[in-house]
Amino acid sequence: MIGRALFLAVLAVAVALVPAVLYMLVVGHWYRLTLLGLFLIAAVVAFAVAHAGARRHGVVLDERGMHPLESRPEARPDRYAAWTEIADIRAERRAGRTVPVVYLNDPAQRPWRLRAPYSGRALSADASLDEKIFVMRSLWEGYRRGLPPGRERP
Repeated sequence: MIGRALFLAVLAVAVALVPAVLYMLVVGHWYRLTLLGLFLIAAVVAFAVAHAGARRHGVVLDERGMHPLESRPEARPDRYAAWTEIADIRAERRAGRTVPVVYLNDPAQRPWRLRAPYSGRALSADASLDEKIFVMRSLWEGYRRGLPPGRERP
């Protein structure tokens, strides 16, 4: 989350400062306070937007199944999977990152590559990725027979 936020902040600062610097080069006068103000405003806005956007990504795990945090199961039924519909949950390497992948019983549906949790480089790494995947697998194994974990069929 912080890695993406910093990347977006640097990008926003560059987008804000390049036209201002070019203008100041053409005019021949440097407005230092204007540059500092643009830098601070762009950095704060980019970091706030990236942080707010990152908080919407995730997975909700409950007794019914799993679904992405940003969508309601009623609004997008293709983005909801009941525990009984999941065939497997495992970690896979994709583009230099480790992501949880959810395989569904229906072979016509593509596997879900979850956006979070994830591992990546530098500040994009999640130190508790293994624990989160373990929790997802444990819940799936407990609920996949349609009963709460720890309860046996009579």
